[in-house]
Amino acid sequence: MLRINISTQPFRADYTINNAKLNLQTTRPEVQIETTPATVEIRQPQGELTIDQTPCRYSIGLKNIADFVRDNAALGRQTALETIGRIAQEGDQLARTQSKTNAIADISASSAAGKALDITYAHIASPEIHFQANPVQFSPKEGNVDFTPRPGTVQGDYQPGSVDIRITQYPSVEISTVDVKV
Repeated sequence: MLRINISTQPFRADYTINNAKLNLQTTRPEVQIETTPATVEIRQPQGELTIDQTPCRYSIGLKNIADFVRDNAALGRQTALETIGRIAQEGDQLARTQSKTNAIADISASSAAGKALDITYAHIASPEIHFQANPVQFSPKEGNVDFTPRPGTVQGDYQPGSVDIRITQYPSVEISTVDVKV
């Protein structure tokens, strides 16, 4: 009988694989921001307060020089007129000789009698008060924002991968027959 012997040799290969490489270098993006703040300058000038005490002082008899001199001149003129009238009246009284009264005694009696003092309750005037307010001085200044963007960069170095195949053993099939006696 015949026997068939089949022997096979498999395929063998060596692989050298270099992986692909990608080296990336990046710089970060940046934004430079410079701000100028908004400002407001507010100034309030002082107001002007005026207090005039003249009416208050006048009501209690304290006057400035010009008014004091004018009032005293008017009082002197009035006193002179009253005195002239009194002297004329006394002269008329002395000239009436037909009356049987003692004119000199009557004149001296009326001169000796003092006038009754009058007390007058009067209102004291308030001082004149004026206030002049000055307006607020307001000057706003706008703020500002300046920005400078710097974009980021990406630099890449790509090395493609490679595969190197070397065959170290080729495949083979060997077929032989053997006569075997039984």
